[in-house]
Amino acid sequence: MDSAIWPPFEPIIDAQDVFAHYHQKLQDLPRLVPRLFVPVLENKPQNPIMESLKLEAANTSLPKRPFVPPKLPEELAALAFDALKPPRRNPEDAQRSIQQFWMEAATRKLGVRSGILSWDRLRRTHTDKAVPTVFLSEQEELVYSSARYHGMESILSVNHRELLLSLKSTVLGISSQFHVWDSISERFAQVGTLGNGKRGVLLLDGKDDVISASLISRFVTIGTLTRRLELLLSSLRTRSAREGPTIHALAHSLSTTLNFIREILSSCPPTVDEVASTTDALPLSAIWTHYAANEELLVALAELYGRDYGLRPDEYNVLESSPVPLLSRIYDHLARHFERQSPPIIRATIAYILKNASQGYIQQVAHSIGFGGQPTYKPVKKERKDQYEFEEEEEEEEDLLDLLDTIETSFPSFFPLKLLQALPAAQKSLVLFRIAQPDHPLLRSPTAKASVRWLWTEEEILAAWNGCILPEEPIAHSSAAPPPSPSAVPELSIFKLFNLEPGTKAIDVQDSSSSTLRKFVDMFPSSLPPITPTLAELASLTFKDLMQHASTLSSTLLSLFIGSPGKLNFRSHLILLRSYLLLAAPSFKSRLLNALFSDAGEYEVDITPHSMSLRLLRRHPGKRPKEKEGKQPWAVGLSPNLLERETWPPVGADLSFFLRTVIVDSLDQGKETEDGTFEREDVVEEAEWRLGFAIRDLPTGAGKDKWLDPLSIEALDFLYMDYKPPHPLEILISPEILAKYQRMFTFLLRLQRVECALKSLFRMSTHRAIAKFLFPTLAQSRKLLLHFRFVAQAFVSSLSGYVFDTAIGGNFDPFLARLSVNVSSTSSSEPNDRDDGFSDVFELAQCHSALLDDILSACLLRSGQRGVGDILRHALELVLEFTIVVGELHRGRIEEYQAAPLVEELFNKFCTKMTTLTKVLKGLVDKSPSSSKLSLEAYFGGRRRSTGGLDALYHLLVRIDLTDWWSKSTKTA
Repeated sequence: MDSAIWPPFEPIIDAQDVFAHYHQKLQDLPRLVPRLFVPVLENKPQNPIMESLKLEAANTSLPKRPFVPPKLPEELAALAFDALKPPRRNPEDAQRSIQQFWMEAATRKLGVRSGILSWDRLRRTHTDKAVPTVFLSEQEELVYSSARYHGMESILSVNHRELLLSLKSTVLGISSQFHVWDSISERFAQVGTLGNGKRGVLLLDGKDDVISASLISRFVTIGTLTRRLELLLSSLRTRSAREGPTIHALAHSLSTTLNFIREILSSCPPTVDEVASTTDALPLSAIWTHYAANEELLVALAELYGRDYGLRPDEYNVLESSPVPLLSRIYDHLARHFERQSPPIIRATIAYILKNASQGYIQQVAHSIGFGGQPTYKPVKKERKDQYEFEEEEEEEEDLLDLLDTIETSFPSFFPLKLLQALPAAQKSLVLFRIAQPDHPLLRSPTAKASVRWLWTEEEILAAWNGCILPEEPIAHSSAAPPPSPSAVPELSIFKLFNLEPGTKAIDVQDSSSSTLRKFVDMFPSSLPPITPTLAELASLTFKDLMQHASTLSSTLLSLFIGSPGKLNFRSHLILLRSYLLLAAPSFKSRLLNALFSDAGEYEVDITPHSMSLRLLRRHPGKRPKEKEGKQPWAVGLSPNLLERETWPPVGADLSFFLRTVIVDSLDQGKETEDGTFEREDVVEEAEWRLGFAIRDLPTGAGKDKWLDPLSIEALDFLYMDYKPPHPLEILISPEILAKYQRMFTFLLRLQRVECALKSLFRMSTHRAIAKFLFPTLAQSRKLLLHFRFVAQAFVSSLSGYVFDTAIGGNFDPFLARLSVNVSSTSSSEPNDRDDGFSDVFELAQCHSALLDDILSACLLRSGQRGVGDILRHALELVLEFTIVVGELHRGRIEEYQAAPLVEELFNKFCTKMTTLTKVLKGLVDKSPSSSKLSLEAYFGGRRRSTGGLDALYHLLVRIDLTDWWSKSTKTA
């Protein structure tokens, strides 16, 4: 067992002994000597001549070696001995003849200047005038062809006339006498070599295989590409109609192109009569050169359709069904040939394909913006979830948004950049236009006959450049029927067809599409005119009218929204949103404060049933029964009417009715007319039902239920204002933009709550009529109370002034002024080239959203400002908690010795938060590249510039820390 676990013991060997042992073994090995050894010359004078003579004498005395001639192949023996073939029966005679053959070859040396002999020179019939070389490729044609002929497997020799007659069919894509179509590789192969794996060769008379293959390859390439394009045409014609008309227009263009190419190939030399004639020699090189242009054209077309000659069928590029990538592919291919300066026939053919394939799509795009016709929209309706839901207006709004989402925003690459930017806005503008003002003259028929077409000739380009009427395009007739006789009645002449006998050829149908292409190719310019030197400039001129109509449509809709005096006036809606959702209207703000907040310096609870009703408030204004001793804590700053049910949030019909009256009573009465009545704007008139308060469900759970506590600063977060813009103005006042307004409304309610709480604190601590003497025995605590009250009031008032004046007013007022500039520019019927103008309603919507983003950023309410925003919110929370502690002390629910440490702790926390807030604001201001640090009010071009988002933080820093009081030293109690 031990031997299995432990290895056997080995004695320790000395390293010196090991080295000596291996050294001895190395000494026993044989010595390595070089294979090539040159002996060292003796140290005596050398005599090379004598050494050479001694070596020659030694070689002469050597015995002669027997001559062993090599065995000759049969074909060499046939050439060498001619008719005298060495007999195989007697080996000695054969050996003697072969030896004599080699000796004669060495002594003859016919036409040989070198010592190397080939088997061809060994024959006796070899001429003395032969080229003195050993290379077969430099021998005469017969010799070289014979040598190459011996190594080929499948050979077919033809003359020029037979081959050219066969190739005339091959170039048209038809199997011929010598070439057949291989459906697997989709190529023409030589007859007899298809499928057997052999290499077939067609040999022309007097030409080797290389020259023959080079001459035939051009014709085979043309036939292969023609047949591949025919197969592609067949597949295009079988595509479904769901893929759109563009793919079928492309198939028609390809069919016309193939017919045109076949006509060209049919007319190419040689004709059938020339081939049949035996008198004239056919100019093979001239015929081969004549087909070069046709090959180049077919190569370009095959490259366009992804059917290159070098590709296998499984490597073909699939043509896209969508018109955008398909037309972009054709245009990009045409642009490359313009850059390469390809022959005019190639550029003209591809331009013809682009013109025909894109005609329907361009017309569809033009109709989508009302140019040359009006688009047809399919109604998009959503299923009703409730069978009793009859709000048709909401369904229309959803249908409008869905319809705008379905509008195509991608276009082919030949559309100019400005048109690509204007088309989506113009398409959506037309949808809005048809809803906002369907009877507008722009939507009627002034442009019903307008159309967009490609401009290729110089005459068309100059007419479009000068704004003249374009020349009419040539119309291709698909059939040519004999004109009716003058005596025939026009109404009945069409029935003449039915009077013919069966089998009679009624109409001679002639396909003139190829003639149209031929005429297009003949009229196509060899180079673009100097007005449009590039293809991109030509496309810009082609779509100039479409671009002008798109701009006109967008600007007209924009002027309708910002310049019309009706309910679609966007500026009036902005003023309404600012007045109510941003608390800018004094009447609404005062009524809302009276409904939701209270600055009374004494705790009170209204115990009257339905005390929030409007009728009771009007009957007993300012007189409410009060119960001074309540069980619940005093939510300082909130209206006691919200706490009468002792539940939070105070939802109910009374609250809804009361808040509804706040909106109705605060609306502007309008201007007084001559008959004594008041007339309000349409926007204000409809604001009674477009504006409204709503309650939202907020999340609950750990850290998310502060809105359920009336003592928290988030107590009123469940309440928000909703606004329903008129149809179709929801594009400018979208749900996303309204959500930003509502975030600001929630923040303003928090700020107003803290302001009212501070006012209550001032009443508790200064008004002798309703206040008690706080901290009567703790003088230091009373000083801290007064100091804390002053600091908190300075901070909250500075923040409130900054929010309403700088964050809201500093951004909203320049935006309204910018709208006024657009109104004046559109009313003057001049193009709006100002930098502060809007191009369309969608840019206006983006600017409206950016306006709210700047306001939220200025108030530190963006998601990316969560850290500094939490610091600001915590500072406001500390102020509110301070007022609640003082309120509880004022009510007598806590003693002054209990309130003193609480006030001191809150003051220390507040100072820490303020110090941190000022440091963070300074960091943000220092990072901002804005120049707003230099002045509180910035002006640009004689107008007030927007304070912006982060740029406005400098104003906040100046308001709360003008003398660096918070940042210089740490404040403690």
